[in-house]
Amino acid sequence: MSKMLKAGKELPAGETAAFCGQVCIILNAGIPLHDGMETLAESCEEPKAKKAFEHISKKVTETGSLYLAVREAGFFPDYMVSMIKIGEETGNLDDVMESLTIYYEREDKIKKSIKSAITYPLLLMAMMAAIILLLVVRVLPIFEQVYRNLGTEISDAGKAFMAVGKGFGYGTLVCVFVILLVIFLALLIYAVSGGKTFKKIIFRLPILKKLNNKITSGRFASVMAMMLKSGYSIEKALEIAPEIVTDNSAKEKITKFAEYVNSGQSFPEALAKVDMFTGLQTRMINVGFKAGQLDAVMENMSSAYEEEINDSIDKLVSILEPTIVAIISIIIGGILVSVMLPLASIMSSI
Repeated sequence: MSKMLKAGKELPAGETAAFCGQVCIILNAGIPLHDGMETLAESCEEPKAKKAFEHISKKVTETGSLYLAVREAGFFPDYMVSMIKIGEETGNLDDVMESLTIYYEREDKIKKSIKSAITYPLLLMAMMAAIILLLVVRVLPIFEQVYRNLGTEISDAGKAFMAVGKGFGYGTLVCVFVILLVIFLALLIYAVSGGKTFKKIIFRLPILKKLNNKITSGRFASVMAMMLKSGYSIEKALEIAPEIVTDNSAKEKITKFAEYVNSGQSFPEALAKVDMFTGLQTRMINVGFKAGQLDAVMENMSSAYEEEINDSIDKLVSILEPTIVAIISIIIGGILVSVMLPLASIMSSI
């Protein structure tokens, strides 16, 4: 967990899940939180992680609040920090930590799946780039020199084939270079911003924007269900809800929604104006509101969104690998053309 102490760095999903799981065990075992955090600090062997836990333990002992401790630490994800705050305010911190453990374990699994799906093709692409560069720059000129030493002229057709082959080769190199450059810049942005700026950019892509909207709506429904179930008013729940979303557009919608409710409009009426959910979901909320079961409806919607998000992510991962394979196939085709055409032209002219 040494990565957590770097300025601006956000704790990786796997380590976040581990932390949430440890806190969940402490709470379920009935151990006072400050004692549990002190035990975690004592059990750490890695110096930087031990120092981080000691700081959190000290803050929990001073304030009695895990939320204040993780917020001051500065390396935990914003969503986790906001959910811990809600868990403390509603008295459901153990349930929140269990949910966060599952959430970040799933996120870590997804990241590993994506990483494994693209690592091998990218390595293959880099190797192919090195091979084609060697062939075009070193090998083909040798063949040309050998042919010239034979004392004969290359035919016009042979020269054309050789030019086309070289063009394919250099074109393929440019494509590979651009792809690798884009990946390098993406990794650089991710490293510098701790992932926050990278996420904002990546979720603006059309293919991921819809997924981001589902994640935001699901988080909103989850928080509303938790707050309402714990006896909080709609106004209080809407006051806290903007903290759990990272998308500025969603924050504005929730803020506008709260303004409508505070001005005297009913929950369903205000919700219909901000376009947070689909028409069917809005009608379900309206029915639940009238029946006094709004918390149950929001909880069901949160579960439904979680299933949709999981399905959407699985589909994206399943599409990613064959797409990369297709790109690699095109590049390999370009390599074969760049090598075979010049060699064929030389051999046909002998």
